[in-house]
Amino acid sequence: MKRTSQIIAAVTLTIVLMMQGTAAQDCTNFQKKGDCTMDRQKGWRVYSQSKSSTIESGQVVEFNLVFYGQKNYVMSFCTSHHLYPLHFRLLDPGSREVLYDNASDRYLGSLEVGFDVTKSLLIEVGVLAGTAASEEQKSEPGCIGLLIQYENY
Repeated sequence: MKRTSQIIAAVTLTIVLMMQGTAAQDCTNFQKKGDCTMDRQKGWRVYSQSKSSTIESGQVVEFNLVFYGQKNYVMSFCTSHHLYPLHFRLLDPGSREVLYDNASDRYLGSLEVGFDVTKSLLIEVGVLAGTAASEEQKSEPGCIGLLIQYENY
């Protein structure tokens, strides 16, 4: 009898864990599937440090990236439909000095930058969720993507 109870408990726990796994948002390679792809530049290559992550309204995600010198980069940010607009900032990783904040440009979704020398940047991304109903903002996590493309000078 005790053994039967243990088996039932194990099966129940397995089913619950499987259901939680299927309910979770899969944001793998979201930068390749989301609105980021609208900003694809002809002749530019996709940078291997492009990123994606799960995010909720009010949460901030940080990406620490290295940009090599003698290249131009286009960074395109995208998110699940109900979480737009995105707020992103480029920071110096050592001092955390803000180098750029898209709030000053009405939360634009992409940015082109060029570097003469190799540079590390910390990129902070948050969602403002201005297009979602307040209940949806609280209960619906979504995905964010950062598609980075580059070309040599």
